[in-house]
This record gives sequence, C-alpha cells and structure tokens, in this order.
Amino acid sequence: MKKRLTAVSLGLAAAAAVFLLVVPVYSGFRDNQLVRATLLQQNGTWVIIPVMLPVGIALVPLAIPKQAVRVIAAILMGAFALIAMSIGLFYFPAEIMMILAACVGDAAKLRDAVP
Repeated sequence: MKKRLTAVSLGLAAAAAVFLLVVPVYSGFRDNQLVRATLLQQNGTWVIIPVMLPVGIALVPLAIPKQAVRVIAAILMGAFALIAMSIGLFYFPAEIMMILAACVGDAAKLRDAVP
C-alpha cells in the first residue's frame, strides 16, 4: 500500500509538472489583444528545474523504500508547495498522497496491535 501511494504521489506530481509546462497559465493584454503563455514561454527553460523538483522528490521514496525517506519527502514537498505558492498549489494533491504514504506504516502497526 505504501508503494502504491508513493507511486500515485509521483504520478500526480508529474501530471502537475506537465500541466504547468504545457497549458497556458499566464494571460494578459498586448495591443488590446488577449495573449496567453505557458511557463516556458513566459520564463524560459530555467523554469523546468523548479517545476520538476517535486517530481524528483516524489521519485526518491520509490528508489529508497524506507519510512524515513517518505516522511522527509512529504516534508520537502509540503515546504515546496508553501514556498512556491504560485505553482506549489498544483502539487498539493501529490503532497497529500505522500503524507498518506508516510503515515500508512504507522497506521498498519496500530491496526495490528489492537485486538
């Protein structure tokens, strides 16, 4: 179950990254004409690094399947989502799944301990 939740978190983070890079999220007016642009068009290729950072963070717990790694990944993804508020909001679903993946181990132990 932990691995599935971690994989779902990675999928949601990747979906958010693709969405942010492909879908026009900027809009404005130029010469009384509505202009829409993607993050790449507006900011250049350097924006790929912060957009892909949560994807990398979500990938680490799949490579190193330890409870502590999932907890650290959940904390880092949450910090990113709060600090990078403009694009960070798109990563909240991935953050929630990573928190669930980090908590599943403790919940399963508790369930087995209660008769």
